Amino acid sequence: MPHWALKFVLMLVLSIGALPAQAQVDRKLIVIPGIVGSELSNQSDEVIWGRVSSLKSSNFRQLDLLPENGDPVALKPTDALREVPLVFGTVNIGLYAGLIDFLVGKRSIFDSAAQRQILGNYTEGTDLFVFAYDWRRSNFANAVLLNEFVKAHVPAGEQFDIVAHSMGGLLSRAFLSDLRPQDFCTDPVMETDLPAAARAATCHAAYGTLGDGGWRGIGADNRFSEASRLHTFVEIATPHQGSVNVASTLVDGWGRLSQILIGGKRDIQNILLSMVGPYELIPSYENCCAMGEAGRPQNSVVAALDETYWSKLVLGFEVDPCPYAHCASRRALLLIGLQNRALLDQVFAQGLPDTVTANHVMVGRLVDGTRETMYVARGAEGDGVGITYRTSARGDGTVYEGSALADGNQSFVLRSKHPFIVGSDEVHRYVYNILIDPVQTVPQMVNSERIFVGGGDVESLVLRALPQIAGVGQTVDLRLDLTADSSQNFDGDDLATARIELILTSYSTDAPVWQQSVGLNEGLSFAAGGLAVFTASLPAPGEGVYLVTARIADRSIAQELLHVLEDES
Repeated sequence: MPHWALKFVLMLVLSIGALPAQAQVDRKLIVIPGIVGSELSNQSDEVIWGRVSSLKSSNFRQLDLLPENGDPVALKPTDALREVPLVFGTVNIGLYAGLIDFLVGKRSIFDSAAQRQILGNYTEGTDLFVFAYDWRRSNFANAVLLNEFVKAHVPAGEQFDIVAHSMGGLLSRAFLSDLRPQDFCTDPVMETDLPAAARAATCHAAYGTLGDGGWRGIGADNRFSEASRLHTFVEIATPHQGSVNVASTLVDGWGRLSQILIGGKRDIQNILLSMVGPYELIPSYENCCAMGEAGRPQNSVVAALDETYWSKLVLGFEVDPCPYAHCASRRALLLIGLQNRALLDQVFAQGLPDTVTANHVMVGRLVDGTRETMYVARGAEGDGVGITYRTSARGDGTVYEGSALADGNQSFVLRSKHPFIVGSDEVHRYVYNILIDPVQTVPQMVNSERIFVGGGDVESLVLRALPQIAGVGQTVDLRLDLTADSSQNFDGDDLATARIELILTSYSTDAPVWQQSVGLNEGLSFAAGGLAVFTASLPAPGEGVYLVTARIADRSIAQELLHVLEDES
C-alpha cells in the first residue's frame, strides 16, 4: 500500500474512533415523567402548566378539579416539561430535554470507562415516545391510558422498554399489576353519602371521564393487555412508598411568596386537595409518621395511612366550619387517595411480573434536608398546626432513600437532587449501558463520593435559595452547608485559601447573571454535627427560571433552582 494511502487509512480510523458511539436500538422506548412533569394545555392549545407563568394565580387556579363555582377547566396533557423546570411545594421537578436529547442523539456525553463520547440513536416519534399524562389524577387511571398509548405506538407482538422518573415509576408499576382500586367511583354499587352531582364531580376529579358503570378499565378487568410486552423497566428516583415532601406540600402550600403571587395558603390548598395524584404519594414506609415533635422523646409512631391522622390532624377537614370548598368531595378524595396509596404499597410488595426481563432503580442520596418523618404535635387542632419534620441526607431532597430503593433490583446510587437526577450524565450513561449498548454486567455503582475541602472530608452538602419562588428585585438568601462527621477536623490554613464560587445563570443559558466568590474562612460558623460554610444574598433578577451553582475550582458541588415571577397586581 502506498505511503499516502496508509496515512489516509490511519487518519480515517482515528477520525472514526473519535466520533461519538451510536449503537442500534433494539426496542421502542417510552419515557414517562413524574408528578407535575407533564405540560397541561387548554382546548385552545395554550399551555396552562409548563411555563414560568404557570405559577401565577390566573393559570394555577385553572388546575382546580373541584372549583367553587362551575365546572373545572378542561385540560389535556401535551408533552413532558422540556423548557422550564417547576416546583411543586417542597418537590422539584426537573427538565426532561437533557434526557430526551441524549437519547435521540442531539447531545453526547463522555464515557470515562470506555474513553469515548456516547449518544443515543433513537428517533422521537418512531422508536422513542413521551407519555405525557394528567398528573392530577390517579396513577391507576393513567395506567389505563398508558396501556392505550402502548397499543397506539408499539406494534402488536413487539417488546418495548420504559424509562420513568419519580411518580412515573408508580404509574408504570400500576400498569404492570393486576390490582385495581375499589371505591364508589370504580364500583357503581358501592354507596356514598355524596349527592349524585357531587359523586360525579369527585369521581371525575379522581379518575377522569366516567364511562358506563364506572371509570373505564378500573375494577374487574384483569391485567392490562400490553403489560406482558415490557422488556426493560428503568426507574429514576421513584417514591415507591411515598414522600414526606409531597405530604408537607399539601399542608404548607408553596411558601409565603407563592401565597402572595398565587393566593393565600387556603387558595393553594383548595387547588391541591382537588387532586388525588398527590395523595397517592403520601408516605407509607415504616416510621414515616408520628405524634410528638422532631427531636423530642416520647414520640409515638402512627399508622402511616391512618385516616384520622391525615384528615383531622394534618389537613384539618374537621375544623368547624370546614375551610375548604366542596369539603365533602375533597374529603372523599382524601379517602380514595389513602386507599389507592395502600393499594400501591401492595403493588410494590407484589413485585414485578416475570415477563419483565430487567428492572433498574436509580436513587439519589446524600442530599441533606430530605424530609424523612412528619410529626404532629400532641393536642394539635389540625389544619397543619404543630407539624415538624425530621430531615436527613438519606435521599435526594424529595424522595427518602428507603422509599426509592427496591429490594432485589439492580440499583445505581448517586449524589443528586431530585430535579437534577433525570438530567445527570451519570444517569444517561447508565441508561446507555442498559438500553443502547448493553454490557454483560452493569456494575452496581455507589457514588457516595466525598468532597475534600479545607483539610476536611465532607459527607453531604445542601444549597438552599430562600425563598425559592421570588419576586423581581426581592432579596434572595443563599446558604451552602457542608456537613461532616462531628469529630471531623478542618485545617485552618487550608480553609484560609479555599474558595467557593456561587454562580446564578438562566436555566437556558450558561452566561452568569450574578456571581460571588467567597472564602471558606470568611464568616465561617460551626453547626452541630457539621460545618456551616457560608451565606450570601442577591437581588432576584428578571422573570424566569434560574440555576444557582456552587463550584470549587471548575467543579460543581451543588445546585438549586430559583423561580422569579412578576407580581400580577
